Amino acid sequence: MSQQVDLLVIGGGPAGYCGAIRGRQLGQSVVLVEKDSVGGTCLNRGCIPTKSLLESAARFRSLSSMSEYGIEVSHAEVNYPQVISKKDSVVKRLVQGLGFLLKQKGVEIVRGEAEFLSSTTVRVGDEVYEPGRILVATGTEPADLPNLVCDGERILNSDQVLEMDSLPESLLIVGGGVIGCEFATVFSSLGVDVTIVEIAEQILPAEDADLSRTLTREFKKSKVKVLTSAQVKQASPVQDSVVVTVEHKGKLEELSVDRVLVSVGRKAVLPKGFPGAVDGRGYILVDGEFQTSVPHVFAAGDIIGGLQLAHLAFDEGMAAVEFAFGGQPKSAWQVPRCIYTYPEIAAVGLTESQAREQFGNRLRVSQFSLKGNGKAMISGSDSGFCKVIADEEGNVLGVHMIGPQATEIIAEAVTVLEKGISLSDWAEVMHPHPTVAEAVREAVLAGLGRGLHSI
Repeated sequence: MSQQVDLLVIGGGPAGYCGAIRGRQLGQSVVLVEKDSVGGTCLNRGCIPTKSLLESAARFRSLSSMSEYGIEVSHAEVNYPQVISKKDSVVKRLVQGLGFLLKQKGVEIVRGEAEFLSSTTVRVGDEVYEPGRILVATGTEPADLPNLVCDGERILNSDQVLEMDSLPESLLIVGGGVIGCEFATVFSSLGVDVTIVEIAEQILPAEDADLSRTLTREFKKSKVKVLTSAQVKQASPVQDSVVVTVEHKGKLEELSVDRVLVSVGRKAVLPKGFPGAVDGRGYILVDGEFQTSVPHVFAAGDIIGGLQLAHLAFDEGMAAVEFAFGGQPKSAWQVPRCIYTYPEIAAVGLTESQAREQFGNRLRVSQFSLKGNGKAMISGSDSGFCKVIADEEGNVLGVHMIGPQATEIIAEAVTVLEKGISLSDWAEVMHPHPTVAEAVREAVLAGLGRGLHSI
């Protein structure tokens, strides 16, 4: 006997659980199927655990400059098992809280793996469901390279590196994207000798070149070795180390390291028997309303490709469910991109190179250095900047920032782009002093030729 339900959600990550909650808010009966823990990659193996590690790293890193502020620290060392314990406790608390929240919202949580028996029926364990609508939000998992298969011991992916119980002396990171750069910050701050190998011409290849150059410079200050236009050709575990062959600038170089972290992207995780169309990489194809090739089946979050960010998945999951039940919600957003390195990076909209491809030289590009910002100087983190890109008419196209609290401050720029606020109108918004956020207004004023604290 099959069970009837208005909405069956497959996957309890950001897109799935937000979609489930939205379904209940719309008065629908909802069953959420999750084979692991609610919260998905973000809460269990991504955003939250990595930020806990970054917080531990930041606190330890700050000790090196304490004497400048009149505080003497005689002895400090890293207790890495306690670092991991703190991370695990944060994750456990949030997972439990999310489970409680979903139950309070009236979402039925079913543990198990969903399998499509047909386009209209889904089996989970011994139960068979016939939902009115289905939302697939099964997300992604770390990808391997053909010549770098992760063994979970010496060669690790981003899931496995979170479970290390001790710090290696040296770590080679394959891939200088967001994940690779964040882990470089964690481990270099905790005293590990870190090397990044990135095949592109810059680390963070999807971001503005000025951001990449500044982060590369800051990494070098932290003794992180950055090899761009480089490629790992081979990695061979040998006793207690890994011998890695790297091709860099036309030459082969052998490096011996304790661990290798492979962070070269992620791959789609499809539910068993999924009846809809997928692209060449295995991501589910959807239309502008998140509908798959099967009319009553919708998909959202990382499983549909594009930017794989939890905050985008939140909105996609909610929008998909609204569309599923006849609504017409917003379905395109200005998406902030936040990178929790040291220093932090945040951006929204077009990079300068993307803007020049569209507008040529008909741009206003302005920048304000944090070396002119009192709050950043006080914190000892004044190596960054805020950059604003607008067209000739003053329409804001992109904002890029590297420095303290960048990931918090960027929300202001997201609002500006979402609401179409012009450069001249933005310049009239008062910013409190002294704050790092003042740098944003200074960059805006500079774009109008009215810079106050810049030459």
